[in-house]
Amino acid sequence: MSQENLDAPQPFSEQDRALAIDLAAVREQRQRLYLKLNGSLKALFSHCEWRITRHENGMTELVIVCPSSVVYKRLYQKVDTIFNRFEDTVAFKHTKLTLCYPKDPRSYYEHESKWDRWFPDLFGEDDEEEF
Repeated sequence: MSQENLDAPQPFSEQDRALAIDLAAVREQRQRLYLKLNGSLKALFSHCEWRITRHENGMTELVIVCPSSVVYKRLYQKVDTIFNRFEDTVAFKHTKLTLCYPKDPRSYYEHESKWDRWFPDLFGEDDEEEF
C-alpha cells in the first residue's frame, strides 16, 4: 500500500526558480540601496516598513510606509536624495518612489521616472558608452 505524502517537499518548478531569482535580485538591490544611504536616512528607514518591488512591465518600485507624520515629514524633506540613491541601484531606468503615512491621506508622495532612450548628442558624444 503506497500513499503519497502530501507534506513532503515537491520539486521546484520553473516558476519557483524564476521567483527565487527575482527575490535574490530584489534583496541585493535593497542591500545596495541601504549602503548608499547616509546615517540619518538609515536611522529614519529603520522606523519604516520599506520594500522594493520589480514589476513585470520593467518598473522597479520603492515603497516607504512611515509609522508617524514626523518620520514622513523628515523623509519627505530628503525625497530627492532618496530617489537619486534608489535610481543608482536600478539597471533599467523605470522607477517609482512612493512615500506615505497611511493614517493621514494628505501624507502621500509619489514620483515616477522613465528613461525611454539614451540621447548621447546632448552630452557631446557620438555613440552610447557603457559605464
